Amino acid sequence: MLSTFHEDDDIDPESREQMKPSVVTFYNLTKGAVDVVDRMKAEYSVTRVSNRWPLTIFCTLLNIAGINSQIIYFSNTNNKILRRLYLTDLAKQLSKPHIIRRSKVTSLSIPLGQKIKNILGHEASAPTTAEQQGEVKPRCFFCPKRKNRFTKYCCDTCTIPICKEHTAKTVLTCTNCFNRDEDS
Repeated sequence: MLSTFHEDDDIDPESREQMKPSVVTFYNLTKGAVDVVDRMKAEYSVTRVSNRWPLTIFCTLLNIAGINSQIIYFSNTNNKILRRLYLTDLAKQLSKPHIIRRSKVTSLSIPLGQKIKNILGHEASAPTTAEQQGEVKPRCFFCPKRKNRFTKYCCDTCTIPICKEHTAKTVLTCTNCFNRDEDS
């Protein structure tokens, strides 16, 4: 056996008749942590079946990094969170800068832009005018493109083009801004 922790090959006196080296008994005492990590890696894993060994190693490193980051988070905050919720929040926080960058692309499809807006809340900067959307006439921001609903009205709060269907009551405010103001 090779060990950087044990320098000599002395026999552990507690092993009695079996005459085990202290390296072996020490390993047997501490090997439970490896089993726990393997179980945790298998429970929520990013690994996919692949014949490419670099991808397999990378996914294993991601799994172990997720476990280690949760341990560090708990030791720093004493806030114990379910592993599933912790990993979900970690993924959102790591991908948030990319999603914000992606939301600023003017040629995004409307459904994708709305999904990004739902994920980020109101942090996503939607195109505000018809010129930024690349259209001659403004279309309603909330209606699907297939409805082809042009409008001359804009939200007073966020200035996105809206149709009568998506205005809140008689005020020219989109339903998102209206709901946000009611929640406040």
